[in-house]
Amino acid sequence: MATGDQSDITSRLRSYLPRGWFGDWSEAPIIGGLIVGIASVLAVAYALVMFFWAQTRLQTSSGGWVDLWASDFLGTGLPRKPGETDASYIQRIQVALFQKKGTRPAMVAVLTQLTGNAPIIFEPNRPLDTGCLGVNSGPASFCGVARMGSLACPYSALITAYRPQVTGGSLGAAYANAVAWSAIRAPTSHGYTGSLADEITIATDADIIATINATRPIGTNIGVCVTNYGVAPAQLDSTFILDASTIS
Repeated sequence: MATGDQSDITSRLRSYLPRGWFGDWSEAPIIGGLIVGIASVLAVAYALVMFFWAQTRLQTSSGGWVDLWASDFLGTGLPRKPGETDASYIQRIQVALFQKKGTRPAMVAVLTQLTGNAPIIFEPNRPLDTGCLGVNSGPASFCGVARMGSLACPYSALITAYRPQVTGGSLGAAYANAVAWSAIRAPTSHGYTGSLADEITIATDADIIATINATRPIGTNIGVCVTNYGVAPAQLDSTFILDASTIS
């Protein structure tokens, strides 16, 4: 018996009746049936009240009510991903609501939260990123940092953001162990264990760019490279240039 269910409400209603009026409940089927019927209706009403009470808080909401929270606070800027659970979506909404913005630490924090990998941020106008001539040691050494900066590039930055690791796809066991298994050898599952189409990612390239646009200060020029973690700089594959005109 749980609070608010039919048995609980039936017990409460019976306790309100004067003792001795009906004797043993087994001997009073009419009043007993009436109370059970009333309790059944009240149990449904109680369940509805508790459900709607839960929807008044983001952390306890569920289903389409979570989507309504996102729409109320963030408009169309944070839609639910296909197949995303309520818990995952609620977490992303909370991050979007309380994430700090407009600073370099905020950019690092939000991209790390989104992708699981810390980005590389280079500001040409920042000596700590470029190094200084005449300094022969330490992190501020030009020879140690080896990146040329320029005072002619204020309010600018280059960001290398790494995609999150995908799950759900594979190239097939026949490629991983072709000697023991092959595509034409039984069982078939040895040769075909999955598909690249089954890959699932928690953040697409578009999500990363949208997050950067939402976090960066107004009026800045940002160059963004989105790549897989561990790829050499010469192989960076997706580059975007963001400026004030991209802000809506």
